[in-house]
Amino acid sequence: MSATFEWSESNTVSETITDGIANVNFGSNDSSELDTATYPIVRGSSSFEKYIRAKFSDVFTEISNIIFWKSAGALVTGETIKAAVNVAFTTPSSTANADSAVPTTEGTALSLQSAEGAATIVYGASGVSGYTGYIRLQTSSTLSTPTGAGNQKTFTMQYDEV
Repeated sequence: MSATFEWSESNTVSETITDGIANVNFGSNDSSELDTATYPIVRGSSSFEKYIRAKFSDVFTEISNIIFWKSAGALVTGETIKAAVNVAFTTPSSTANADSAVPTTEGTALSLQSAEGAATIVYGASGVSGYTGYIRLQTSSTLSTPTGAGNQKTFTMQYDEV
């Protein structure tokens, strides 16, 4: 049997965790799978930060070499996406953070640890959650960014499983 992978997002002051999310829509609200038409990002501002992570379940021996990058989707004029990995969860904010631009190639991908700070996630190990560390994402725009929804992007998480 192999591991089951799902995305998880954490939101709000008291950290509400939503496993099995289908999208990571950025917007002017701190909620998972938000409707961008209802909560658009105002030109010249930033979205609320997204705190996402991978969750591994079912039967596996070890998950290792976990990396993350933006693999597809063009940025529109004035748009940036910032990312940091293995960060502590804090209440998401729409204040622009100082993270670096999200990598756009496998060769520059960000390396993830387990939620407990280990290089691997070992099935059945005492005290292991099956989660990776948090990935904090935020998109920002300038006044030259076109109005309306941005282009769709694809984020990739790659890992080795034994």
